Formats: sequence, C-alpha cells, structure tokens
Amino acid sequence: MGRSSFLGRHSVLEKLQAVAAADKLGQPFLLVGPQGSGKENTALEFARLLNCGGPDVCSPAHRCESCVKTLSFQHPDVRWICPSPASVDEAQVRRLYENKQENPFFMPGFAATSFVRIGDPEKPGQMTIRSLIHFLRRRAFQGNYKVAIVADSHRFNPQAANAFLKTLEEPSENTVIFLLTTSTDGMLPTILSRCQKIGFKPWSDEEMTKILMEEGGANANHAAQVGRMAEGNARQALAMLDPAVQGLVMWAGSIFDWINTFNRGLTAISADEIHRGVYSHTLDIAPPKKSKGDKEKGSLADSRGRAIRLCELLVLHYSDAVACREMGQDWKPRLPISQEAVARAAAHRSTDTMLNDMALIENTRRDIDRNINIGLSMAVLFEGLIDHAERDQRT
Repeated sequence: MGRSSFLGRHSVLEKLQAVAAADKLGQPFLLVGPQGSGKENTALEFARLLNCGGPDVCSPAHRCESCVKTLSFQHPDVRWICPSPASVDEAQVRRLYENKQENPFFMPGFAATSFVRIGDPEKPGQMTIRSLIHFLRRRAFQGNYKVAIVADSHRFNPQAANAFLKTLEEPSENTVIFLLTTSTDGMLPTILSRCQKIGFKPWSDEEMTKILMEEGGANANHAAQVGRMAEGNARQALAMLDPAVQGLVMWAGSIFDWINTFNRGLTAISADEIHRGVYSHTLDIAPPKKSKGDKEKGSLADSRGRAIRLCELLVLHYSDAVACREMGQDWKPRLPISQEAVARAAAHRSTDTMLNDMALIENTRRDIDRNINIGLSMAVLFEGLIDHAERDQRT
C-alpha cells in the first residue's frame, strides 16, 4: 500500500488550515527554510487536504480519489515544478514524478544546475512558468482549489520572475500558490512583497529518527545515527540510507582528515575526481544506481550534485569538530565513522577558524550551485582550508 499522506510540518499545516478556514487564501505563500526541513511536503499535504473528499469518503486506510491522485502526483488541480533545463523532455518529467511518488523528497540531478524558466511561447513544457500560468488560469477540474508549488524559487531566471509577477499579484479565484526557497537572497523584492512568509526550522533528532524508521525502513539504532548526521535535513537523511551516499560520507571524512594533516596531494586529486564525477580512488565505493535509460547519467549535473553533497558533508565534519572542541567529554559524535579524525583535528584547531572554514565551504557550495567550475572551486577551497589548518597548528 502506498503512502496515505505527505510528511508535512504539523504546526505549519495548522496555520494554513486556519487561514483556509478564515477564507484568506488569496495571497501566495513563501515557505523559507533549510533543505529537507519539510517545506515541499507541507505544501503538498496542504494541497491534499484542500481537495480531499472529506471524512465521509476518505480515511488514512482508504484515501478518496482526490487524495490518491495528489499522493501520486497525478491530480489535475495540483502542479509541482522545479528548476529544469530547456532540454528536459516528457519522459524525464514522467520519471521525475514517479521518483517523487516513491520519495517526495526526491529532486532530479538537473535541478542543481538549472533555473525556473519562463518556457517557449508555443511549447512551454510542463516545468515552466508559462505552463504554470496557463494551469492557474483554468478553473479547478476535480478539486475545490488549484494549487501550484514552485521548488527552489530563488532560482527564477529574470524572465520567469517578471512573467509570474502579475499572477502573484492577482491570483485567480480558488488558487493557492506556494514558492519554496532556502533563502530569499537575490529574489525580486516585488515577489517577496506579494507573499506571506512562513519560516521552517530543521527537524529535531527525535523527529529525524522517526522519519527514517517510517519512511526509510531503517532500524532504530541506524535511524538515530543517520538522523544525527543529517542535522535536521530529512532529504539528506533519507539519501544517506543509500550505500553509495554512505560512501560519500567516507570520502568526506577522508578529505577532512587530509585537510587537517596538510595532505595537499590527495586533496588535489580529490578535487579532480569530484570534477570528473568519479569516486575517490582511495575508497571502495560502489557507484549510485541509475534507472534504465536515465539521460542524466554521467552528466555535469551528476558531478555537480555530488560536489554539493560533499560540501554539505564537509560542513558536517567541521561542525562536529567544533562541538568536540567546545563540549569536551560531553561530546557525542554525529559521525562515528570519522570520530578519530574529528577528535584529532579538534585538538589543534581553533573554533573561530573552523567556523570561518564552514562559511568558506558554504560559499563554495553556492558557487558550484551557480554553475562555477567544479574542479577549480574545490581545488581553491581545499588549498584555503589546508592553509588555515597549518596556521592553527603554528599558533
């Protein structure tokens, strides 16, 4: 049996339902929070609830037709889009929705290097703003409301952002629009002024453990360990259950150790391997599984997504080292597999320097997300991090 609901944040859903009950759903919503904090699932769950047939025909054990269609990304009145290239075809979009039906946290590799586009006037394509505007202009076909959800809305290109302004300012009757973003930096002030902002925080460790057990099928001990590693990012935590991603955790731990033992040779090789989209020659890591006919296989987006994930995992190692240094004997490692390397680094590193290093890694992650050269970005990052580690060693 498939899922009976989306994993939304209950506190936010209560607020949204109160707005709906007061008949004040006209203004678009801007959901702002870190990756994997439940923004997307909350918007999807609210869309399901808005169009649900009601308790007389719908229950968790037997969902109504409207709920079944929303849960399977097939509802005619609910549309989800994300950044995509102009070359994305219907087959890729179909696979995307199939993946999201299995795992609503799923994001395609092409989203990491793409923008929310305006689309061709004649054939805009389903993942575009022109297509979304046309969708919102039509009356609801089956449900009570038309619901549009735009993931990573900070990645609007200028034409798409300007084209969507009028729709945001004067949405059609019985329509609900959700823009999702990790940061409002760079978003048009005119878009921000038209939206009701709702903030999201990371999931707690306890919530993460429950998610990994219920959504990922992990046992309690493994779920607790992975949940702590992910630091409130449910998307990352569920991905970490994949053995290939566990391999990336190992690689990030090795890079962290090489940085703090000043091994410029191995970090330089790693930067090149990351750029080429291959795994470290020093580790026995199985490549991720790809679906048959997947057109993203071996693409730059695949390399870029992996580089972004490694940056996130490096930040996690530095965060663990700061915690180790500050908490002493009370420290509980988030990364047991890297515990020794983290403890060694914490013994001779400065907290302030490591915090600055975390900011430097995050800046590099953003550069890579904005299509800056992967190999050069990682090489410059590793050199700078080693310089800082050597400076801490001397002082």
